[in-house]
Amino acid sequence: MKIKKQESRFLIILDILMQLAVILSLAWFVVYIFGAKTFMVGQSMSPQIEQGEAVLINKAAYTFLKPKRYDLIAFQNTDGRVCIRRVIGLPGESVNIREGSVYIDGEVPDKFFEASSGGLAADEIKLASNEYFVLGDNRVGSEDSRISTIGNVTEDMIIGNVWIRVLPVKRIGFIK
Repeated sequence: MKIKKQESRFLIILDILMQLAVILSLAWFVVYIFGAKTFMVGQSMSPQIEQGEAVLINKAAYTFLKPKRYDLIAFQNTDGRVCIRRVIGLPGESVNIREGSVYIDGEVPDKFFEASSGGLAADEIKLASNEYFVLGDNRVGSEDSRISTIGNVTEDMIIGNVWIRVLPVKRIGFIK
């Protein structure tokens, strides 16, 4: 009787371990296929994402949907580097930065954004049907659509939506 009880406990533990292995394998598969990990380079997104922090990118986010204003996107710039910036201007819109304010189609958006310099957007920029205007949250120290090395981001440059910080451990969490 005692042996059957031990066998029963062993089978229950084995069953739990098998279920955990399947769940972890599925989670790894989903993240591997639909996600990517990258590290923040530079201070463009400070304080939201700091230099050296690791984030996960949802590569499937824009399979059927388009990026929305204020989304944090990861894209590959012209020199092959992965960048993370916030979408400000959408396809077909006009973007202009003057007197420290960002204007979309001549109006200040509902979330007010200041910009120390207009750069390329000092003169109004009309976005094509596949272009996005992006800014870093740290406007003073950001390489973004205001400079020629980044410029407007096209749909084919976008890797996905940045959604969770995974390193450092003390700052793990979803990103807004």
